[in-house]
Amino acid sequence: MAEKKTLKLSSRGRRFAAALIDSAIPMILWIVMVIVLAIASVSDYYYDDYYYYDHHYGAAAGVGIGLIVFLMLMFAYLIVEIVFYAKGQSIGKAILGMKVVSSKNGKPLGFWWMMFREFFVKTASSSVFMLGYIWILIDKRNRGWHDKILDTYVVDCKPVEKQTVTVRAEAAKPTAEPVVEPVAEPVAEPVVEQVVDMPADVTEADVDKLIDEMDNITE
Repeated sequence: MAEKKTLKLSSRGRRFAAALIDSAIPMILWIVMVIVLAIASVSDYYYDDYYYYDHHYGAAAGVGIGLIVFLMLMFAYLIVEIVFYAKGQSIGKAILGMKVVSSKNGKPLGFWWMMFREFFVKTASSSVFMLGYIWILIDKRNRGWHDKILDTYVVDCKPVEKQTVTVRAEAAKPTAEPVVEPVAEPVAEPVVEQVVDMPADVTEADVDKLIDEMDNITE
């Protein structure tokens, strides 16, 4: 059974920052090229002995060098992008620790799918007033149209660590001691002695008879 791993969806802010980086790098290269060509193409004039303007054609060499430098930078940029595309990343996503994965297996998107995503599918997201990108702000899983078309997610490279929660068992509360009701001891009924007045002329036989009668009464 394949081991499941938990991936964290990249936030909208991180996705926006990665998109800015991806857009800024080629823009910076174009600006550098324009500046280099502008500086190199400035003609150099000077006065000769006859006070005529002479034009230096060394500017053409400067333009050529500027173009070569620009092409080398663009080639390096494309090589780096290719390397990251093979990992399901762009330069911006790699800098911020993000990658594009398939929803089917969670693996990074391959090189050709990344090329298709970046250069073709993203056109659908930007074609209608950039709604495909704005959709990232609406979608619960931060997905744009290009993510939905290819069924992909943008996630953080670092997997979420499984949090193990140790539950400490509470100490067993002492149970209340059973209330033992005292057993009622048998109450002995007090023997009430009956005092009998006897006449003075009673004989011993009469006393014995009287005692027998009293015993019968107490029983």
